[in-house]
Amino acid sequence: MKNVKKFAGLLLALLMVMGMTTTAFAHAPVFGVNLDSHTFTAYQVFTGREENGVLSDIQWGDGIDSTAFLADLKADPTYGALFAACTTAAQVAEVLDDNNNNTALAEKVAKIAEDNKSGAGTVLSSGENDLPEGYYLIVDTTADVGEGDAYNAALLKVVGEVILTIKTDAPNVEKKVKEDDKYNTNDGYGLGYNDVADYNIGEAVPFTLIGYVPDMTYYETYKYIFHDTMSAGLTPPAASSIKVYLSADKAVGAGDSDITSSFNVDVTGQVITVSSDNIKNIPGIAMDMYIIVAYSAVLNENAEIGLDGNENTVYLEYSNKPDQSGAGDTGNTGQTPEDKVIVFTYELDATKVDGKNTSTKLQGAQFVLLNADGSQVATVADGKFTGWQNTPTLNPDGIMEWPAGSILTSAADTGLFSVAGLDDGTYRLREIAAPAGYNLLTADIIVVITATTANGQDWTDGLADSALTNLAVTADGVAGTASTATGIAAITIANNSGSTLPETGGIGTALFYIAGAVLVLAAVVLLVTKKRMRYAEN
Repeated sequence: MKNVKKFAGLLLALLMVMGMTTTAFAHAPVFGVNLDSHTFTAYQVFTGREENGVLSDIQWGDGIDSTAFLADLKADPTYGALFAACTTAAQVAEVLDDNNNNTALAEKVAKIAEDNKSGAGTVLSSGENDLPEGYYLIVDTTADVGEGDAYNAALLKVVGEVILTIKTDAPNVEKKVKEDDKYNTNDGYGLGYNDVADYNIGEAVPFTLIGYVPDMTYYETYKYIFHDTMSAGLTPPAASSIKVYLSADKAVGAGDSDITSSFNVDVTGQVITVSSDNIKNIPGIAMDMYIIVAYSAVLNENAEIGLDGNENTVYLEYSNKPDQSGAGDTGNTGQTPEDKVIVFTYELDATKVDGKNTSTKLQGAQFVLLNADGSQVATVADGKFTGWQNTPTLNPDGIMEWPAGSILTSAADTGLFSVAGLDDGTYRLREIAAPAGYNLLTADIIVVITATTANGQDWTDGLADSALTNLAVTADGVAGTASTATGIAAITIANNSGSTLPETGGIGTALFYIAGAVLVLAAVVLLVTKKRMRYAEN
């Protein structure tokens, strides 16, 4: 049996792939560096004797079940033929030496060795670790790597002067909501997509879930599962309407691949699950790309008004143990921290009062709520906004027939009428019937609800009151009162009682014109008569 002189080539390739460095094959300690967050254990696969940079006299070590290890090497469907004639540790080492540039083989052997390790091994620590000469399997034996992390792949190495560093890669996930009219720029997520939005009840709210694709080199298969939970204030979409895309950036674009068919999409209650047992099979997928889930959910009558808003969260479940991935892989997953977005909606309260005594509340006034240009009228059920309809025109009898549910009537004692579930923005209140004994308003009241929200990518503390920081309202430019806590924007509307002068051009004005003309004519006649009398006297 020849000495294994070429081991250095294979091992150096392994060490570079796995994130390690080595300087020599001489007997020397292993140095563990930056290992505080992970625990590594060394299992001796081969013993050996090093002379002048050559490892010889190779035997099985006490950290491997050699019989099972050799059997699994021979049974491997890809590389088993290479080990078919092997019966000793030295023969296995020679096969590795003869294939020293095959990193895929090295990864596979390390995985099989991890499955067949034995004994307690030697726990490595930060700083110096003194191990006997040999060939070792290094396993990440961290009890729990925590959210957003992954285990290191197992690897084989000869003990020399080795620097051991952590090399893992894990995905992350972000959730974004589209703000339909309050945004500054496209921050790379698509126009209007950020962390906070506000909407009317009944409107479809677009969302995206953006998952990063990590380095999956050391995994045979890679699970990738979005777990998305919506608040009760949002009606989930049908599973068939949810789309999944593969993108080079964080926004869905025209050139992105629709990979929906590569995922199982399920909607149960308020939870959307989008899962794949192996995203490595998706054509074109690569490290640093993004998997984007896109859907719309409808803000419904259960929506929270004002704070605490309607929060929605997502986390990603993913493969995190490279040496245990493959067919039948179960339970070897981690998860990312949750990411959340929030959707707000507000309530308009209007109180009808006497113009001379505002403490007197007026009942029976009827209003309709119109959009900013008056082209649409709101419909309301149980005090909550339900949608928009086109503003009607006069029918042949000269009557305006308002849609069912659109007329708002001020209540007895309080003079109040309200509409909950409104986006911020500009509206019109039009009085269509005044209280008995009061004059009908002749112009629409312009109502502006202004919500100050965090319309960017920097809502990081997850607190609702930092997402909605102020709420204000005006009616014809006069400030009302508003509260972020309740989401209520309140205004008062005054009516005056008694008679009013007819409008310009009405019959009353014509009567004044006629009376004035008669008086002027009488004065002229009187003046002429007086002049004639003077002449007669003379």
